[in-house]
Amino acid sequence: MSKDELLQAAIAAAKSGNLPQAAELFMQVVKIDPACEQGWLGLGYSLSAPDRREYCFRRVLAINPDNRVAKAELARLANPAVPPPPPVPARQSPFVESGNAPRPVESSAPPRPPAPVTAPKAEAPALRRESAPAASTPTAAKAVRPKPVAQKKKKSNLPLVAALAAVAAFVLLGSVVGIGYAVFGWGRTSGLAANPPALATQPGSQALVTPLATPSPTPDPPTPIPSPMPTIVYTPVYEVAPCPFDAPNASVNCGYLTVPEDRTGDPSRTIKLAVAVYRTRSENPAEPVVFLQGGPGAEAVNLSANAYHVLVSPFLSKRDFITFDQRGTGLSEPVLECDELTKMYLQDIRGLIDSSTRDLVYANAFHACSGLMKGQGIQLRGYKTLESAADVRDLLAVLNYPQAHLYGASYGTRLAQVIMREYPEIVKTAILDSVVPLDTSLFANYSNSITSGLETLFSDCALDPQCNAAYPDLENTFWNLVKELDENPVTVTSSDYPTGLVTQTVTGETLINLVLGSIKSSRFIDTAPQTISRFKGGDFSTLVMQQSSLLFMFDDFASGLFINMTCHEQVLSTTLEDAQTEANQLIIRDYAWLPFYGDVEDVFKTCKSWGAAAPAYGENSPTISDIPSLIITGSYDPTTPPAYARQIAAHLSNSYYFEFPTLGHTPTAADSSGCAMDIVQQFLDNPEVEPDRACLGELEQPVFVVPYTGNPALALKTVTSYGIKMSVPKDWQEAGEGFYYRGNSPFDITEVGILVLPVSIGNIEEYFSSKVNGYRGLDGPLMPAGERSANGFTWQLYTSSSYGRPVDIAMVEDRGWSIIVMQFCNQDEHDALYRTVFLPIVDSASR
Repeated sequence: MSKDELLQAAIAAAKSGNLPQAAELFMQVVKIDPACEQGWLGLGYSLSAPDRREYCFRRVLAINPDNRVAKAELARLANPAVPPPPPVPARQSPFVESGNAPRPVESSAPPRPPAPVTAPKAEAPALRRESAPAASTPTAAKAVRPKPVAQKKKKSNLPLVAALAAVAAFVLLGSVVGIGYAVFGWGRTSGLAANPPALATQPGSQALVTPLATPSPTPDPPTPIPSPMPTIVYTPVYEVAPCPFDAPNASVNCGYLTVPEDRTGDPSRTIKLAVAVYRTRSENPAEPVVFLQGGPGAEAVNLSANAYHVLVSPFLSKRDFITFDQRGTGLSEPVLECDELTKMYLQDIRGLIDSSTRDLVYANAFHACSGLMKGQGIQLRGYKTLESAADVRDLLAVLNYPQAHLYGASYGTRLAQVIMREYPEIVKTAILDSVVPLDTSLFANYSNSITSGLETLFSDCALDPQCNAAYPDLENTFWNLVKELDENPVTVTSSDYPTGLVTQTVTGETLINLVLGSIKSSRFIDTAPQTISRFKGGDFSTLVMQQSSLLFMFDDFASGLFINMTCHEQVLSTTLEDAQTEANQLIIRDYAWLPFYGDVEDVFKTCKSWGAAAPAYGENSPTISDIPSLIITGSYDPTTPPAYARQIAAHLSNSYYFEFPTLGHTPTAADSSGCAMDIVQQFLDNPEVEPDRACLGELEQPVFVVPYTGNPALALKTVTSYGIKMSVPKDWQEAGEGFYYRGNSPFDITEVGILVLPVSIGNIEEYFSSKVNGYRGLDGPLMPAGERSANGFTWQLYTSSSYGRPVDIAMVEDRGWSIIVMQFCNQDEHDALYRTVFLPIVDSASR
């Protein structure tokens, strides 16, 4: 959902009295846009804990100092007449309806009805161009809220609460914004491919050693098309509908395509596919591009608006861009979601499911999900790639496009290959980014694919002098740590402020998943060695940041469709014996792909109990074709490794193979240099000529993040905050409210700040000493660490930690106020930053 859609849903939930759900939705809004005034205001009204409400209202004033509602609420919180009551459903919220809600853009006229189609091989007419209910919102996990502390002193500690809450929020929000989009979950930063979290693995897995494939002709004949099953005669219908989004600077028409749910079954059972067609600015348009989303199960229509500038805009100068939500996903009807599975998952990450019963709990959720779908009359056999390929054929027919360029990402490349095989007459060219082969079971071959990405990481770090010096023998360190964590798991609990707690048992699989997620998403590759090293030292910072995104793991993703298609096309396309190789038994020990749990045999049992069947003869046959094709892959990609791309290139005689040595999954979205998309445009302009490869040599190599040692010394600058002058690192960025952060990677929590509060040092010590309130985000009370005198101030020094990470605090009372200097960092850099940043700030502070 877009920010505006989330905001409207949150307001509706609050008005209905469902404040826990409203809080969850408002939290998503401010994670997407931390400067959303209405989001913070709504979140403040949806929470019950006074300190959390206060923090939200202060964020409102930081955005708009003149917001009277926030001022009034803060005044009310500062001087409560009676202890604050618990939230009641009837509470009135002064929400203001947004006046700039997305306005749909409608087509001027519907297209002409197409001729009847006989699936699956009928010709689309070459003409001139011219609902099931929406998925219900999962029940929100109950937030863990601390009870308000009774005020014992006349002086309010409101400023302290707000300031220290702001400190915690800077750490959390920085991590959420940096991570929640793509490392964890299903590749949301790329926005193109929704892939399951990575599997765990163990030492002994062998890397794939495959020579680089080059685009050379192949003598293989075209793929023979197997005899089709009996099909029905039907007429696909397209109806114009308002667009569910407001696309920037674009002419876009939306609608629904109605097709049979199962083209070999009952013709009266139909489904609707949501469609968006972005119109080109050209007066002489070339053939359109059809975008084929990944997953399977990820949405595409809303994505096209949310990622418009990356995904859509590059194509519109010369051609239309067509996107649609594949059957069972997004805005299409019905959506194959598993609410029971989502509920179990949210309970699981809250630590509410015992490990001894986890497999049984998830198995029951699977049964409930498939049973509910079957009870609704959904024909699950109709939700497979073959049917989706026919959907694309029908879509082009009703829109009156004789041919189109296919643009597939991740699973979308599998769909593209089936279209090329089954309906070659409608395909002008194919762009295949991060390839999923038709004739390879990803389930049975996963040990090889993840080893490929890891070997690239280990090799590149060893060849980089700085990385190798900081993290010597990274490969053995990694595998030894995996083994150690499997033998001695640890529990990590973090606060998903302000909604509750997230708990994980950290095993070797946890580390592997984290590292695989980092190298899959190209912008995090440079952090992977550091994550391994910090895990070894007991620093789980990256995991703590990742935990904030776990709550949204199944958002905008049709988990039921993913299960259905994965069982049919990946699990049951192989045999139990083939999947139970030594390597796979090691990596699929506790779970395979979320939402699957159990060992290899359990996964097969789950798929069979779901009612899935093995692919029909020829369904997974490779596509052998001379259709011009552009094959793109990233060397670091552990999900669809380069070996898969080379495998496909051998079957496509008129193909060009491009491997991006510094990138992971879906380079066309992940490449910030523009090289990948430039190659795509060259290919579309002239498919018979190989695109220029020069930009590949200009890509910047990953600069692996290593701990700061104090050398070279940091350049400082003088700033003034709350009337206090101090020296802070020159290159650090201002975060607001007196804080400065380094930001040398998306996972960097390093920041310093100065606060001036109208409370005593004793009050501050007391504030952080309450175990009942979890030490206010610290692991324990403040520990005295001596004194330090400078510029007429005698500072009291303290130490503590937060999730095992060092926290340094210096305080001094001046003119009835307390001046506070704080530093947050990681243990491996603490000594250097204490000497070169924290103490210089203390020594330089002056009026």
